[in-house]
Amino acid sequence: MRRKDREITDAEEIRRILSRARVLHLGLNDDEGPYVVPMHYGFLFENGKLTLYTHCAREGHKLSLIRRDGRAFVEIDTDESLVPGEKPCAWGARYASVMGRGRAAIVEDAAEKCRALTLLMRTQTGKDFSITPEMAAAVTVLRIDVETYTAKARRQTGA
Repeated sequence: MRRKDREITDAEEIRRILSRARVLHLGLNDDEGPYVVPMHYGFLFENGKLTLYTHCAREGHKLSLIRRDGRAFVEIDTDESLVPGEKPCAWGARYASVMGRGRAAIVEDAAEKCRALTLLMRTQTGKDFSITPEMAAAVTVLRIDVETYTAKARRQTGA
């Protein structure tokens, strides 16, 4: 990371970023180049290990890409706002973000799908819902096992 002064290593601060954000950008490998799609997510962050869950339709381009090559990159950001400046090059932005590399897989186990969708709903709404196997069967659930990640924030108006 180039800007070590903005790096976040505290697990609770990383958890706060993951809890405040609502959308992750999932990057996959396409024949024509990177393929990136925004998705709502839920997460588990335990003992420094990050697992992300998303859901989607039961067929589509991203599922084909994951089946072929599960390598994935994720970007999650929150708390974005502009920092005005006196001249164009003095403008900036406040933000907090988490980025990571890992592997995406389609979740087949019904119990894991229910747990994943419960986590997704908690992240998105702040509420706990009971997800049944019948409800989970209506969607595809993706798990992203994040192997390496970094977190970063700019909160001050300075450089």
